[in-house]
This record gives sequence, C-alpha cells and structure tokens, in this order.
Amino acid sequence: MDRVDLTHLIRPGARRTRRRPAGGTSRSTVADYEQRVRGDASLSDLDLDLAKSFLKDTPSGGKPVLDALRDYGLVKGDAPDWGITNAALLLFAGTSARHWNPGAGIRVIRAAGTARLVGHRQSVTWMAYAGPPLASAIDEGIRLARDQISTSEHLRRIFFRDVPEYPESAWREVVLNAIAHRDYDGVAEIEIVFYDDRVEVTSPGLPLDPFSKTDVNEGRVVYNTRNPLLNRVLKDKKLVSCKASGLVRVFKDMEDSLLVEPEFANNSGRFTVTLYNGPQFATSGPGWSWIVGRLPIDVDQKRMLLACPDGFSEDDYLRLNSVSGGEARRQIQGLVDGDIITPVTNRGESHCTYFLTPDLDANRWFLEDRIPKLREHFRKHMRLGNVDYRETFGVSYPTAKRELDALVDQGFLRAGGGGRAIHYLPTMALRKSDP
Repeated sequence: MDRVDLTHLIRPGARRTRRRPAGGTSRSTVADYEQRVRGDASLSDLDLDLAKSFLKDTPSGGKPVLDALRDYGLVKGDAPDWGITNAALLLFAGTSARHWNPGAGIRVIRAAGTARLVGHRQSVTWMAYAGPPLASAIDEGIRLARDQISTSEHLRRIFFRDVPEYPESAWREVVLNAIAHRDYDGVAEIEIVFYDDRVEVTSPGLPLDPFSKTDVNEGRVVYNTRNPLLNRVLKDKKLVSCKASGLVRVFKDMEDSLLVEPEFANNSGRFTVTLYNGPQFATSGPGWSWIVGRLPIDVDQKRMLLACPDGFSEDDYLRLNSVSGGEARRQIQGLVDGDIITPVTNRGESHCTYFLTPDLDANRWFLEDRIPKLREHFRKHMRLGNVDYRETFGVSYPTAKRELDALVDQGFLRAGGGGRAIHYLPTMALRKSDP
C-alpha cells in the first residue's frame, strides 16, 4: 500500500516527527492555496450574512463580521483595499461560489452492489450534490450522507436493538477531515460513495506527510494541514480538533461498534478512507438467531452465541461484552452448566476455547442450511409437502419426515391436513427468524 498521511490523526502526547513525502511536492508549494489573495475578488463576492451566521458561535462571533473575518486571516488589509483570500471564498462566497472554487462541493452517491459500474451496466442508483460555499455545504453534505445510512441487520443480531450500519462519530469524522485537509487547488470534488458493504470517502490531494496504518495505530504521525486558515475556523466551530487524533478515533469507534477495521489508500493523487459495515465476527444466520433468542440466558450470553457460534475464548467474551473478568467467567460457566457450550483445552495451552455442544451445533448447521431454502420455497408457493421437501434437499422420505417434524417442533413450520394430505405452512419464525 502507498504510504499516505494521517498527520491530523496522532494520539495526544505521541512523539511528533515530520517527514517529507518521497518524491512528493514540498509543503511550500501545496499548502498556500487557501492563503492566496484573489486580486479579482471583492467584498461583494462574499455572503457576509452567511459569514456572520456561521461565525456567531466562535470566539470572534461577537465582533463586526469584517473584524471577525480579519481575525481569522480570511480577509486582509482595510477598506477600501480589502484582500479576499481563497479561504474566505471557500467558506463564504456568494452566488458565484462555483466560479471561485468549482471543486469545493461534496457529491454523495449510492451504487448498487459492491462495485461502481459505468456504461450500460451502470450501478449508480442515486446521486446528490452539496455545492459551495463550505459554510452551507458542510451541513448539507452531512445530511445527504446521513440519509443513506440504514440500520444493520448483522449488528441488530448482536446488540438486540437497531444499530446504524456505520457509527455516526466515525463516518462524520472522516467526511469532516476530508473537507478540512483536501487540496482545493483544482476542480475535483469530495465524493462519498455508498456501496452495499462499505462507504468510501475520497478527497483530492494526498496528505502532506507519508504514513502507514501501523504509524496510525502506534501514534507515529503528526498534525499537518495544507489549509490552516480553514482549519482554525472549523476548530472554533467545534467541527474538527486540529489534533492528529481524528482517524485514531475513527478506528476506535469502528472497533467499539464491532465493525471491521477501516482502510485508507492513495488512489492516483486522491486520498480514500473506506469504512465497512461488516462485523468483526461472522454472525450467524436467521435460524440460529431464532433459537438463541429463545434460550433462557441473558443478553450478553446470547450476543456471544450469535457473534461467535464457531467457538470463543474468555478474551473474546470480554471484548464483545462490557463486563468484568469475574462476571465473564460466571456467565461462561452458566452456558457450560446449561449444556449449551463445552470447554476444550488444547495441549500446551492454559486457556479454554468454548464450543457449542455437539447436538446444538448440529442443529445450528441444519437450520443454517434449511431456513434460507425454505424461505425461498414459500416466496413462490403457499404450502410445502413431503415430496417438495425431498426434492429441495435431496433426502429420503424418512429423513424428510423427521426433519419436517423437527422444524414443526422448533416453531418454523405448522402442519396442516393429515395422512397423505399433510402439508406444511410457514410460521412467523420462518418468515422473520431474528431474536
């Protein structure tokens, strides 16, 4: 992976080192765009009402708007020879905002599936745009992105409540960092693209100092930005921290939400951060979820069985549940005493791994195979007969009868008729097999 910059993301107190990108452009040639005075701009090109409203809750918000703009270095000089910086136009340009900074908008896209296709295989199903200036585009871009985030079925099976597929603190931080640190000297926009399994936030320009994911995890990057004027305003608006801790928080927020670790990459001079909506654990399917939801155990124990049906350790239990070590051991022992799990200690190891008891594990795999196919059958047919079952699963008549009886006993099917006319109907458990 190319080394890219997370200099705005270092943990507080970490050792600060500065490195120049190998073969890159020196900071003096890339970091001064926002500070340049536009000789062809005047105060009439700024929306001063927007500026006053945006800055009202900052330390300079109580001053006349021109004094506030001068405090932040957004305008220079004095009447009548005001110098209007690119930063002022980025934030507060009036009706001609796209003339001054055509790439300062935020484009939010929804693509079907897991790849962005073009041409006759076009996969983009929705697109919206939050245009400049940034003082209005920030809130609008955040709103558009938020509207694309739904609840996660995977996480609901673990937390037993509706949970967003991405924690807002994580994706919002990524978007705001893109706004704060991108390169505005061009026409490329920020893109937020939602796929079925992830969201990608791509911004123009690479970070100023190189780094790797290891650097982020070990706090070996420093705060650095090409947009110091913009960042000072956003910091006083409490939108960014201007510390090298942003992506560190993103990683932690994703971990706390039991989601897989984010990725970041250099894509031809553009910086992309990717958040995935898949859980760290391979969650179980709907049939097993239904069974676990009805076991006489507490929520922490259910969460563990759903998140790690293929086995777990005490460390896994502690990581998944906010309980003490003693409480974790008590709850695990309760599962052992209830003949739900059994401990296994490998030779040469001091700790146990806990697995489902053989009968329960066999039933789990049975349900994981049967439930999805039965759901598919009932999408097309009103009822199910023994012959239908045998044809669907390739089993004998005695096996079909035994399995159908088991599915009735577990509440997934309801038998109707009798004798040769016996048939089976789906229950709510089959239609929606979640706890």
